[in-house]
Order: sequence, then structure tokens, then C-alpha cells
Amino acid sequence: MSIDGKWHLTLVTGGGEETVELFLQSAGEALNGTFDGRPLSEGRLQGARVTFTASITSPIRTRIKCAAQVDGEAMTGEARALFMTVPFTATRSSSPVESS
Repeated sequence: MSIDGKWHLTLVTGGGEETVELFLQSAGEALNGTFDGRPLSEGRLQGARVTFTASITSPIRTRIKCAAQVDGEAMTGEARALFMTVPFTATRSSSPVESS
């Protein structure tokens, strides 16, 4: 399964929806990338399940732990931060360019 590319991830919070750009690049089960321009940590790809931790600075500075199931060009999951868990969806907007 290829998860590599740019994704638009939409978090559904009590204050409404917030969309961020997520870039993912896998190497075996290791997963690297950025969440809203900040590096991911603890990224893992296991079959169709993806997990990673992202740092955010707004509305407060914290780390969020994300877990999702990938289905082709879409993923659905949950983001946990502090004392709350919010659902998210993501759609791939571009795949990495293949070298010739």
C-alpha cells in the first residue's frame, strides 16, 4: 500500500472543522512527513493502519496522536490531544512524482 503524497486532513472539533496539509512518505513500516508544516514523529504504517504524532501550536502548544485506516485515496481516524479525541478524515491531493 502506498500512502506517500500530500493529503488534506480535516479535523472535526467543537469549534468547527480545521483543515491542514499532511505530507507522508513511507519506508517499510516507518512513516515520515509533516503535519501543517511541522515534522511528524513516531510514524508507523502497518498494513492499512497509520499512526503518527504531530506537534501543534494553535490554539495551544501540544502534541496530538493520530491513528487512521487508509482506504485508497482516503483515510479516516482519530486525533487525541490532552483530554479530548476528535475525528478526522483525509483525502490524498497528490502522489509523489515518479522518477523516470
